[in-house]
Amino acid sequence: MIRKFIIVDVLDGLRYIQSLVSEDRFDGFPVMEENQVVGVLTYRNLLQSHPNRIAADAMTDQFAYIDAYSSVWKAKEIFDSSNTELLLVQDNKQLVGIVTKALLEGELGKHFDLLTGLPKSDFIYYRAIRLIESNQEMSLAFFDVNNFGIIDKEYGHIAGDIVLKELGTVLTDNMTDETYVARFGGDEFLVLTPYDADQCHRFAQTLLQAISQHTFHNNIPITVSAGIVERKESQVNSKNIFRIVSNLINLASLASTRAKKDKCELSIVTNYTTGTVAG
Repeated sequence: MIRKFIIVDVLDGLRYIQSLVSEDRFDGFPVMEENQVVGVLTYRNLLQSHPNRIAADAMTDQFAYIDAYSSVWKAKEIFDSSNTELLLVQDNKQLVGIVTKALLEGELGKHFDLLTGLPKSDFIYYRAIRLIESNQEMSLAFFDVNNFGIIDKEYGHIAGDIVLKELGTVLTDNMTDETYVARFGGDEFLVLTPYDADQCHRFAQTLLQAISQHTFHNNIPITVSAGIVERKESQVNSKNIFRIVSNLINLASLASTRAKKDKCELSIVTNYTTGTVAG
């Protein structure tokens, strides 16, 4: 967030506010009336308005508040679902900063995998926590490319990178409006669903089928193992939701390892024990 900002009054003249911009470029000003924020004045508002007007004439009421400790994914969600140009950041109901779309996009770049273009695992954490907080069903599927080290050795690391990029595209193209995929690391991908284990199993089978039908770079043969874990209702009362998600991801990862060892496509975690499902 931008910590250095200036609050202006609804009656302040735009010429005066423009002089503040000339001294130090500001992307926006919270506009207050009687100690209450009633709008925001963006740099674009200033450029489009006559300097003889006042802040009240040029400001926009398209803004929203966000807590200082919220995820950047929450900020993106607010921007995507509204016409707001600025987010006002609060800490204990005190205005402490401003977030602009441009600033957020720059920050979000750190949370996307450069190779595949997929979000990193913290995006899945954010979405999973949202599901748990709303007490919805949730299952995770952990996908792991089989013998990827051999692919790197036989075809080269560049070819291996191309395969991972293609795999990310296949998974993305087969997501629904309510499912999400992220690159967990290396040749591992994580899929979040609002489903129980059976529904997640069917969805994972659809993804595995799409992978098997895709012709990868240089016709490199690709197979993938997957592990599925379902969140149990008994976990909803835990105070550490982040730890719940971490444990679930770990269990799904172990299930995918079990699938590899048993040479089957899928392994499902049920009541914290793994049971293989023939592919």
